[in-house]
Amino acid sequence: MKPNRLFPLLASLTLAWLPGQAQALSFGGLTVTPRGSQNLNLETGATDLPTGGTATDTKSGMVLSGAKMQLKPGDSLVAQNATLKTKQGGVLKASNVVYDLKSGTVSASGDVSYTDARVRNLSAASIVLYVKTGFVVASGGVKASSPDLSGAALIFDPSTMRSVLTGPFTLNTRYGHPKGAAGTRILLTFGGSNLTSADTSPNPDDLARFTPYLK
Repeated sequence: MKPNRLFPLLASLTLAWLPGQAQALSFGGLTVTPRGSQNLNLETGATDLPTGGTATDTKSGMVLSGAKMQLKPGDSLVAQNATLKTKQGGVLKASNVVYDLKSGTVSASGDVSYTDARVRNLSAASIVLYVKTGFVVASGGVKASSPDLSGAALIFDPSTMRSVLTGPFTLNTRYGHPKGAAGTRILLTFGGSNLTSADTSPNPDDLARFTPYLK
């Protein structure tokens, strides 16, 4: 084989490490611990973890585990059949999770569910976690069992224990059974794990922190 044909062939191969040799990897500020083998593609620089692993962000307190993972240097970490735990105690599960290193977001899709101290059994078409601010945005057919609600989107603010539910929405609590049309918003305030108020006419100041996340 001619030398000029040898390098492309080698570059298309992967380097594999046996499970017993797997070591933690530093990736975009994350510490990734493979569950088994690691396959490095010399041409693309991507690393596949066919049996998954765990990625830990010590700065944000986020821990992401997946049955399979792909690491794309300078771009993203992709996990399948994933579970993500936040510093605030939230647990997110989804078929597919993408940690975008450039935007600092974690996007979940496919059988998405989320639970934390305020909301339980939340489902949605997609959920996006903003790593820097901790905001969580669930959108598309949002439903939860506690509080009993449904809506177009639900945005969580971890710093103020407030959330905004956008219409069309319904809410069934001890504070009544408000409903809202498309484009309307209701501000939910929590005390610990309990919903303490539901304001159907929030003022602009109350919504200011949520503005970057409201579509």
